[in-house]
Amino acid sequence: MKIGLISDIHGNLVALEEVLKSLNDCDEIYCAGDVVGYYPFPNEVVEILRDNDVKCVMGNHDYAVVTGDFFGFNEYARIAGEWTRKNLKEENLDWLSELPLKLETEWFLICHGMPAEDLRIIEEYIFPDDPRIEYILEDLEENVVVGHTHIQFVKWHRGLFFANPGSVGQPRDGNPDSAFAIYDTEKNEIKLKRVKYNIQEVYDAVVKAGLPEFLGDRLFHGY
Repeated sequence: MKIGLISDIHGNLVALEEVLKSLNDCDEIYCAGDVVGYYPFPNEVVEILRDNDVKCVMGNHDYAVVTGDFFGFNEYARIAGEWTRKNLKEENLDWLSELPLKLETEWFLICHGMPAEDLRIIEEYIFPDDPRIEYILEDLEENVVVGHTHIQFVKWHRGLFFANPGSVGQPRDGNPDSAFAIYDTEKNEIKLKRVKYNIQEVYDAVVKAGLPEFLGDRLFHGY
């Protein structure tokens, strides 16, 4: 069985469509949160995830858009979040509000930030060199998939993996190509993948929507 792993789409429909083409032979697709925020296609992204039965958890941007609480967000994230909340259809906002904070599957636990029983589950950053990774895997005794950092990595420890598929909509590891991963359950093998997409189209949509130009410009640089 092949499982597609995605995260941090952030309303970037153009990138999502290219990634889904690369995942068309997967049996299931899971998203580690931040469906919306930053880019101006929140309704289209929510609807394509629903149409493709992508199983999602809630991210910090999703939570902020649902609650209207953007405390702690930088100026760009706040502006984009408020724009998203204003422009999101009611039925799509309802869908977003019903996302769980975590999902337990036969193969892994998936959440946005880090496994926790409080809001750290959507707020805590786990970077590739974080020494807590080994302790988390030993404590949970199961594979873990997260998002949030927009940095793609997989770490193995005693036969278990801790993985971040990277960001579909706004990579921050110096590579502008959209990031995702594929997990083969039979081989217990996870492969990190990248795919190019039309960044200029997203940039133009950002400008047209009146969102900060910086949000479009950063996509060309992958940060």
